[in-house]
Parts: sequence; structure tokens; C-alpha cells
Amino acid sequence: MQNSKVAPSTISAAALLALAACGGGGGDAPATQQPGNTTPPAPTIAVTGSAATVSADPLAVVFVPHTEKATVPAPQSIAHAAFPAQFQKVATQGAYSQVGIDANSLISFASGKIVEVAGNGDYSIGRWTDGSSSLGSVSVNQGDHYVLGKPLALTRTPGPTAKLNCSLLSSTSPTAVSGNFAPGKVTNAAAVIDLNGPLLESFNVSLAIGSDASASATVTSTTISGVAIVNGSLAHVQVMGTDATHPLLAVGFTMPTPSSGDVNGIVVLKCQ
Repeated sequence: MQNSKVAPSTISAAALLALAACGGGGGDAPATQQPGNTTPPAPTIAVTGSAATVSADPLAVVFVPHTEKATVPAPQSIAHAAFPAQFQKVATQGAYSQVGIDANSLISFASGKIVEVAGNGDYSIGRWTDGSSSLGSVSVNQGDHYVLGKPLALTRTPGPTAKLNCSLLSSTSPTAVSGNFAPGKVTNAAAVIDLNGPLLESFNVSLAIGSDASASATVTSTTISGVAIVNGSLAHVQVMGTDATHPLLAVGFTMPTPSSGDVNGIVVLKCQ
């Protein structure tokens, strides 16, 4: 008796399903839900610090990519005095998220953090980290370091005392190329510009990172505009500012250290 009761119930359910498939049953079939066209959130850039806008065209640019080594510059290793302003992009708070000399050579920071941002209108300094750029991913322990500023040409001034002494004004936290150590600290930097050239007579930077409490590098007798390998370190040198008697000297560097490997960073010095 149980079998005879179950069978009609099954047949009735099948008939109802067939009727619904044919559009019967006296009502509309429920509409099929379409997937929503959701747009992923735009990449974000968090900025720490701030800088006044650098109003100049062209702009002087120093860029130290995390991919360069102390004796092996990368294609993006930059020290140049004539980058068109239209290709240098500001994110927020005076932090730059793009540099390039033309539309075919742009270096862009897509997402992450721009830290240690500082500047007074003659220059703007910062470091890309913990994110992604057109050079690839940058870990929290690495950095692509930059300075942009007003280009300034120094005039040759013959004489034994025609020199400018430069002291530390600003810097980014030096970072190990390997990314195996937390960012360090520049403890001192100084330079001498010889106006007889003009040329960079000497530059010295000291820093602490990892177990290297006092690593240092010295650069002597090199250009004041360009990238050069001197004494086993890579130096990006560019003069900036508006006063030739008190110029700013931007020096990007990648230097070897005893325990932390190659380390890169940027300093800005005030000269007089």
C-alpha cells in the first residue's frame, strides 16, 4: 500500500516540472540572476610626509632603483637635469609616483607606500616601498629612491678657494638591495664642490643598517651631473635649487656594506 501512495506523488512532481519548463502553470518563470559587473578597487598609494610643489619645467631628477647594484647601474639609474614636467606625476602631498624623460620611458609606482617625503619647493624627496612599480614588486625592506628639483647650473669660478662645502639636509632611509634587512638610517653625509670644474671634489656618506653600525662610502673627483662608478660605489649626482651661491646637491648612491650587501639611498645636501 505504501508503494501505491508514493508513485502518484512522484509522477505529479515530474509533471509539474515539465509544465514549468514549458511556461505553464499560470505564472512567469523566475528571472535568472545575472552576475554583477563589479569594478575592482583602484590601487592605492599611501604617503608618509609631505613636500611643497616643485614648480619648474624641465625638472632635475635623481632616481635610484632597487634593481641596481654598487657597480652595475640599471637602465633606470638616473641623474639628469632636463626631464619635462609633463611626465613627472605627483600622487598626493607632493609625493612623486612617476618619472620619465619621454612617454616611452616612464617609471611608475602603481600601489604601495611613498615614505620619507620631504621638500621645500626647490626639491622633493621620497622612497617607493611595500608595493608594485613598473620595475616589479618592491618589498617593505626595499626602496626605489627619488629626488626631483629645480635644475641649477653652476658657473666655473677659477681660484684655489673656489669651493662649496655641503652638509646633510634630507635623506631617505637606506635599503638593502637584497631586501633581507630592515631599512636603515643615514647618520652623516658631506660633500665639497670644486667650482674650478665645476666638479664634485668629494662626497662621503655614513649609515647604519642591519648589523652594520657604521658603513661608509667615499666618492672623489667626479661629475656634478650624471651617474658614475667611483671607488666601488655608484653615485647619481645632480645640482638643484635657485641660488648658485647656496645650491642643493642631490646624491643617490648604491654602496657595498660589510654585512648587509649592496645598499642604496638618496641624500640632499645644502652647500655654501
